[in-house]
Amino acid sequence: MINSYSQYNLKYQTLIRKILNNGIWTDSRNSLTISLPHYSFTVDDMENDWQLLLRKMNYKGVYGEWITFSSDKPLTNVKQLQDNGCPYWNGFADEDGSINLDYANKLPQQLNDVIEGILSDKTSRRYHIELWDSDKQHREDLNLPCCHHGYTFSIIQDVLHMTWIQRSTDCFLGLPSDVAFAHYMMKHIADRTGLKIGSCMFALSNVHLYENSIAQAKEILNRTTADYDKPLKVKLEL
Repeated sequence: MINSYSQYNLKYQTLIRKILNNGIWTDSRNSLTISLPHYSFTVDDMENDWQLLLRKMNYKGVYGEWITFSSDKPLTNVKQLQDNGCPYWNGFADEDGSINLDYANKLPQQLNDVIEGILSDKTSRRYHIELWDSDKQHREDLNLPCCHHGYTFSIIQDVLHMTWIQRSTDCFLGLPSDVAFAHYMMKHIADRTGLKIGSCMFALSNVHLYENSIAQAKEILNRTTADYDKPLKVKLEL
């Protein structure tokens, strides 16, 4: 059930406003952006308040991405993502469809380790998943280095909380999907450990809007809770 008055959506508007008012224009590898060096916010209820109601979202695609990345079956071709309903990695794959991502390479085993650890000891403060591999970043091993790469879990009175660490944050197209991905990750762990889902703090670096997202980002700021039943249709893709 989604809260009719969503704190997450209001915090998202605050972030967009902050970028538009205080961001700095800067070049990037693929487009001009308006950027902040870092930003953080917390979604207090990742069980119920994780969907962006301000614009159209492809949650089927995000769930397909989660299913693919968390699977014990190695990801070798973008068709595996497509078959799970996730179309938006096509542009990162090689011509033959092959794809190499540490989201899939490094996540499944660490995820299983966290679950097994929680089942044996809920008091531990050592549950962390790290996907960033410094040995690969200056070579052509990966089709794309991980944007979100670090996840730390804290369990307090049988409630699972997470800190999410991200090196680069596309706030219009990418971040709302990342919040959904975080929900699916927390639900996966909670369902297997008997925990309740709590909060997630998003620690974001290089927080930006692409130049061709700005017009629609400004539209987001004009929307209210009365608009939640008719979310904005996204007119662009990068």
